[in-house]
Amino acid sequence: MYVAIKCFFSGCHLDASPGSWKCDLHKHRSRCAVQDCRNQVYAKKLCVKHGGKPKCKVEGCQVTIRVGDYCSKHVPKDAIKLCSLEGCTTRVHLAGRCFRHGGGKNCVFPQCTKYARVRGLCYRHSAATKANANTVQQDGSSPQRVPREVESLLVYYYLELGKLTA
Repeated sequence: MYVAIKCFFSGCHLDASPGSWKCDLHKHRSRCAVQDCRNQVYAKKLCVKHGGKPKCKVEGCQVTIRVGDYCSKHVPKDAIKLCSLEGCTTRVHLAGRCFRHGGGKNCVFPQCTKYARVRGLCYRHSAATKANANTVQQDGSSPQRVPREVESLLVYYYLELGKLTA
């Protein structure tokens, strides 16, 4: 009788691969060098908790860094870029602007005004694309997955089609 062993890493509930102490998701990950620690390595053979990620530069702060050498609480105000529109205090997302002022990319599907989330498509259109990819054809076979290069060409043609019909 085979008893499934759970993955070694903290918080992972997947079964370990046969003959291993790690699941397929963690098979290329190393464990922290600190004895009895069940976290994966971040850097220098240590997890974040045990010093794999540097701490904030501010004296006495033990939070790990987020922006430059500082944590989110102590980051200098000049390191945070704000939207280029006068009076807007929102952080920059793309091209010097926040989402509200045009700093995001729109979905490439014709006449769609939502923001792109996955491969140039909004959540709705990317979900519709996935649903179409998972359907079974009339002869019982699954449709072939479109290669990424072809998919990006299709996105380009959707853009061009949107320009023609708009």
